[in-house]
Amino acid sequence: MPQHDAAVDSPVGPDGLPAVFDGGAWRSHDRRFWWNGAAWVPTNKATAGRWLVKIGSSVVLVALLGYAVYTTIATKSEYTIGYYVGVVVFFAILFAIFRVARRWGCFGIVIRAGCVFLALLKVVTLIAHPSPV
Repeated sequence: MPQHDAAVDSPVGPDGLPAVFDGGAWRSHDRRFWWNGAAWVPTNKATAGRWLVKIGSSVVLVALLGYAVYTTIATKSEYTIGYYVGVVVFFAILFAIFRVARRWGCFGIVIRAGCVFLALLKVVTLIAHPSPV
């Protein structure tokens, strides 16, 4: 079992700092180790995947922003700006809920599935009913 600090009611990680309970496991303060019930084990982090995801997300966001700006300028419509701002705010709120719900256990899985469903539904409606021109 992890060592306990007398002043703090959480185990002490291998880095000497209080450990953090993150959903299903105790993790060291620097998040490099997790407690498997018998010992502190290094976490496996994918190094190549993170920057690919960031680059891919950035490219998609820039492309969407460029399309929104082009559509707004081409049609000279203020209503189109509001339309795209509404879409961006919808996805921002949905993404925030999706990120927070990962810590809620089984209920969080249901909430996250609902978020994915709402995002897919929004994409389908964006395709079926494009912005007013």
